[in-house]
Amino acid sequence: MKRIYPFITLLILISACRNDNRERIFEMFYPNFNFTIPAGQSPFLPYALGIRGVNTNIDFYLDENSTDTALINEITSISARLTSLDGLDYNFLHSISVRICEDTEDPCRDADEVFYIENLQEYRPDDRIDLLPGIRNARRDLIREEYRLEVLFFLAFTPAFDYETRLDMTFGAYK
Repeated sequence: MKRIYPFITLLILISACRNDNRERIFEMFYPNFNFTIPAGQSPFLPYALGIRGVNTNIDFYLDENSTDTALINEITSISARLTSLDGLDYNFLHSISVRICEDTEDPCRDADEVFYIENLQEYRPDDRIDLLPGIRNARRDLIREEYRLEVLFFLAFTPAFDYETRLDMTFGAYK
């Protein structure tokens, strides 16, 4: 009986592994979100930046790729980068959370996170930070005309300067 357990475990593992048969239809680029992280922010509360009414350009992407939203099953995060426009290091940051949600008066929730990075103090960030993609399917928000973008900066200590910053994001639409 003990000899059969490894075989049963192997069968379960093999049956659980499936090929990724998603097909990328197109990529959605959202470049050049420019904003300022002001000096003197308290490290006890996150600095939250909210931008309402961000155009998804979904009609452009659908026209360019001769498709419609019915064929899109998933829109997921691919890459995002935070860049200091004045060359200053982001050494005051501890972590970052980028969220998108429906464009309403209500703020985005934790579950709306599409990009993040944590423990930046361990990596000694310079003037660019590559964010990690989240696991959220953002289809619900990116097939609308507009969405709300929120960036939360969790600070390790108070920034001494104003940081002129640019955020660039890329998403992938899949069948």
